[in-house]
Amino acid sequence: MRLSLRYKIVGGFGLLLALIGLLGWVTLSLFASLRSVQTEVFDEAVPGLVVADGIVRSYTAQSAAVRGYLINPRPELLEQYESETETSARLERRARPLLSSPSEQALMADLIRAGRAFHEVVDEEVLPRAAAGDRTLAFSFLGEQGDDAISTIETLGAQLRTAQAQVMSDSETELSRRSTQTLITLSLVTVGALSIGVVLAIVLPRRLVSDLGRLVDATRAIGRGDLDQRVDIRSGDEVEELARRFGDMQAGLKRLQQLALQDRELEIAASIQRNLLQRELPKTPGVRLVPLQRQANLVGGDWYDVEADGDSLTVVVGDASGKGIGAALLATVALSVLRAERGQGAGPRRIIERANEALRDVIDPDSFTTLIYAQVDSATGEARWLNMGHPPPFLLRSEASPGKPRGLYLEGPRNRVLGWFEDPGLEETVARLTRGDRLVLYTDGFLEAKSPDGETFGEHRFAEALMRLCALEPSAIEEELVREVERFAAGKLDDDLTMLIVEFQGASVRESVTTPRGEEPWHSKR
Repeated sequence: MRLSLRYKIVGGFGLLLALIGLLGWVTLSLFASLRSVQTEVFDEAVPGLVVADGIVRSYTAQSAAVRGYLINPRPELLEQYESETETSARLERRARPLLSSPSEQALMADLIRAGRAFHEVVDEEVLPRAAAGDRTLAFSFLGEQGDDAISTIETLGAQLRTAQAQVMSDSETELSRRSTQTLITLSLVTVGALSIGVVLAIVLPRRLVSDLGRLVDATRAIGRGDLDQRVDIRSGDEVEELARRFGDMQAGLKRLQQLALQDRELEIAASIQRNLLQRELPKTPGVRLVPLQRQANLVGGDWYDVEADGDSLTVVVGDASGKGIGAALLATVALSVLRAERGQGAGPRRIIERANEALRDVIDPDSFTTLIYAQVDSATGEARWLNMGHPPPFLLRSEASPGKPRGLYLEGPRNRVLGWFEDPGLEETVARLTRGDRLVLYTDGFLEAKSPDGETFGEHRFAEALMRLCALEPSAIEEELVREVERFAAGKLDDDLTMLIVEFQGASVRESVTTPRGEEPWHSKR
């Protein structure tokens, strides 16, 4: 979020004032908290302790008055007993709201019950017998039952005093803790206010000057031709925006500089790609190979490879997804792995597996490669191939036969593309060629070429064009087909065009094409 320097300064002073106000509020709040602890001690704990002592003393005075009355029956001793009884009852009522904990309230309830028991002994046993003149028996009741009640009262009173003393101790601890907390909080708020003051007075101006100085230094470096200046300013204000605009300007200058080198780099990449492709195809008796390649850009993803080993001829045509250097790199990886594995004597399936593993390791999830890996026996005319997500080969027969079309797509099993799946499938297609048959391997640039209206060239036009041109030489077929596609696309090709025609010249005409499983004449389903 962008924040103006003016608002930063105003906001900083506003925050400083807010901290000062917070300092005052925290101070008042903490002192109020201390006051509440003091209130708990002086308004509850201390009065509770006094009341508990008063109740015990009152019952002790009652016991002494009754005992004195039994020794010397004077009326003022009875009056003293009755007065102390009222005093104990008043103190008991006063003690209830002062005792907050359940344990203290339970002790007070036990003390009151012990006091009631003492009054029952005195009022129902001791005084009536003393009035009847039997003081000895009255002394006996007072000693046996009255003293037990007084002892219980004294014990409970001691427990109440202990509980109240603990409350006072806890309150003192809490008071000390809150006092410490008050000092810490006040110190933190004070340090915060001082820090903001330091930022406003020193750090903010120094940072502003430093950021502007970095911009000046970067401008001087660009003036010397150094376009790799990195000015990373994260101030969130006008200075940051200026640095961002500066970076955009530098990037624009750098792009202009790179454009001057881009053509040269593409030329180098195209040269490398051309060198990877075979400049001269191996010559195999009984088979003629005619390649063609038209790239939409200087570099592309279409490629082919040929290798001869005795009567066995290996022909590969591939197409890497994407365009430009990225597609060319994919093609380079695939071609390099194929040649390396083939050089170690691996079979077609093993070669495809290794190429798939290599592509899965190096490409991103959106990239893939299609190819046809074919082997042709120049002695028998048998052709076998693995189709890895590629357009099917097209067969141009040497001559039309009754009930059979002149040309057809050899639709065998189509496996998955390379680079996406751990197991792309390795089903093979087999066909037998006769003398003069032409097996056409190509990439999808022919099929997906678009007219200005958005209509694709498609398989139907492609097949019709091949059969119309089948009387020509293979090289002428390729050139004429490319011109027809360019006319259809109004001269604008969006994808590479690659074709490799394998013309079989070795087998006798006695054998006809063996239609592979799944093969259909091109016009039957298209």
